Amino acid sequence: MDSKYEKILIYGILAFVFLGILSFWDRDLAVGTIMLIFLSLITFLLIIKNKKYAKNLSLLFLVVLLIHTIAVLFVHYTDFQPFADQGGDFIEYDLNAQEIAKRVGQGNFSLEPSPKSNYAPSSHYYPVIIGYLYAFTVPSMLIGQLVNAWLVAIVVVLAFLIVTEIGGSEKGAFSVGLIIAVYPSLLFFGSLLLKDALVISLALAGLLLTIKLIKNFFWKRFLILYIILAALTHFRFYVGYVVMATFILSLFFLSKTLTLRKRFLYLVVIVVLFGFLPELCANQGYLGTKTFKDFLNPPVITYYREVLYAPVEQPSTSQPPTSQPPTSQPPTSQPSISENQNVGSSFESKLDFDNPVTFLVNSVKSFIYSLLGPFPWQLKSRRHLFTLLETIPWYFLFFFVIKGITKSVKFNKLVFPLIIFSLMVIGVLALFISNFGIVTRIRIPAFIAFLCLLPFGLKKINEIDVKEKILEMFRRKSQRVLV
Repeated sequence: MDSKYEKILIYGILAFVFLGILSFWDRDLAVGTIMLIFLSLITFLLIIKNKKYAKNLSLLFLVVLLIHTIAVLFVHYTDFQPFADQGGDFIEYDLNAQEIAKRVGQGNFSLEPSPKSNYAPSSHYYPVIIGYLYAFTVPSMLIGQLVNAWLVAIVVVLAFLIVTEIGGSEKGAFSVGLIIAVYPSLLFFGSLLLKDALVISLALAGLLLTIKLIKNFFWKRFLILYIILAALTHFRFYVGYVVMATFILSLFFLSKTLTLRKRFLYLVVIVVLFGFLPELCANQGYLGTKTFKDFLNPPVITYYREVLYAPVEQPSTSQPPTSQPPTSQPPTSQPSISENQNVGSSFESKLDFDNPVTFLVNSVKSFIYSLLGPFPWQLKSRRHLFTLLETIPWYFLFFFVIKGITKSVKFNKLVFPLIIFSLMVIGVLALFISNFGIVTRIRIPAFIAFLCLLPFGLKKINEIDVKEKILEMFRRKSQRVLV
């Protein structure tokens, strides 16, 4: 590694060591800092093996990790919760993780949820993972939050690799990485004890492998993708389904190395193998048959859109549909939300299944809201104004994303997996969810996939060497310290 990058790496390590020394006034922060340093060193060792991008990736990883570590500390110590009334999934996860850690310390490896929590253990085992992490460190929410900061840095590294894999420049990939690092929803939700950072990293890893398999198919590489999809399907099954569908479509239509005959044969085997994942990882039946039966019917879709996340208060006499909503995890991953909790942060767009024209118009409207909302006139509370920090820059960036798509689709087939994935995720949200708080959280991987196309539409982003400016900033600060 070049000497100047070694200096940056040393500065980063010294920064974490300094933070570790300061954190001796707080045991949880001290342990969390040591854990973060350990995870970072392992990551750097893996990055260095990629000689082609080691310099850029090392610096990008360090910068993003510092940004999100600061965000985690701010959220944790200030209890920054502008969108929730002292409630949320992260509290449920922490309660269960502490219970798991307590049991492990007693030699009890039961995975039953804490009696104080409403969490359904059949949905996913994210709190169990955090619980074991607590058992080997300290039972503090900060530990899980710092792990999420590290996972977000991994997300940005994966985004960098995706951009370069589809033909983008290193400068463009680096700039996109920095944009993702300050993406408001990722900055906020990635700083909470939520599974989103894990889900996003798995989704991007799946997309990266999909692109690599399109370029050159290897069964060993497919096995890695299969393992990633198993985890993704468990933690957020509908995103796992989308990645599976993206891979199947991409391999069949875009493969560069497989003949048409091999594509048919391989896809038969792959679809059979994929069929086991919904049942084994999410209890949704072979090929997800239970999912389609439980969710894809008008009464259930109407219940999620017009009752569970209704934009106006429902009368007390409101009843669930005759076809009862499934007891398994709903597409929102929000099992504890009450019917009227989200009043003021939802949009009204009823799907009339009896009128095809109305259904189509309102579906398109919901898709636009999920892709571009919330619009300023849809904000009902002052605290919702925070979302403008995301939506206004997104309008500008999305213009160049569209421009990049129109420029590249004619000659670069590798952009299609990102487009297919993003549109399908937004489509699922548009069908089921009418609450902006959940939409902005679930759509993060779709937006990141879109942002990976930004360099193709914004020529200057490929010319500006942001990396050199950051290095120059480090050099100036180091000189001041020496003086």
